Amino acid sequence: MIPSFHISSMDSGPLHWARLVHERLAVVAMFAYSHAALAELRKQLPGERKFLDKVIYDIPKETATQALVDFALYFRALDDQQGLSDVWKLHQHPPTVGLLVMKEGETKPLSPRKMSNTVIHAERIDWNLSSDPKVTCVGRDKEKWSRSEIEIKLLLAVGGHLGS
Repeated sequence: MIPSFHISSMDSGPLHWARLVHERLAVVAMFAYSHAALAELRKQLPGERKFLDKVIYDIPKETATQALVDFALYFRALDDQQGLSDVWKLHQHPPTVGLLVMKEGETKPLSPRKMSNTVIHAERIDWNLSSDPKVTCVGRDKEKWSRSEIEIKLLLAVGGHLGS
């Protein structure tokens, strides 16, 4: 269970960080959960249609990846402003959004704050658009972590508890 933490729009500062977090998370969710339907539609339109593929696959992936990076940056700003991570640390079961894999192979729960860091510092961002979509952020050589595995449903659960 994710501890609730409501932020009123008056508290979210002049940039309304929570609103920006929600907007970018909506783009990520739409891409992750609509991909299967669009892939099925593409099967109904056979033949070479490189511009259709660009519209169905390439542009949405680029847009969703940029939205994920923006989400991570905005979440960090919101966390800095509101101290979400500090509040969540006080709970017996703070929220996680996936798994962090260290270079030595050790795994740790991925906190929302650490998720933001791995997205921001990733060398590469890969999408797994299965029925349970995930994002894998691959770390750079200099990072202590190898990869993070972000579950979109868990990201939505955390984002759904932030008021805007």
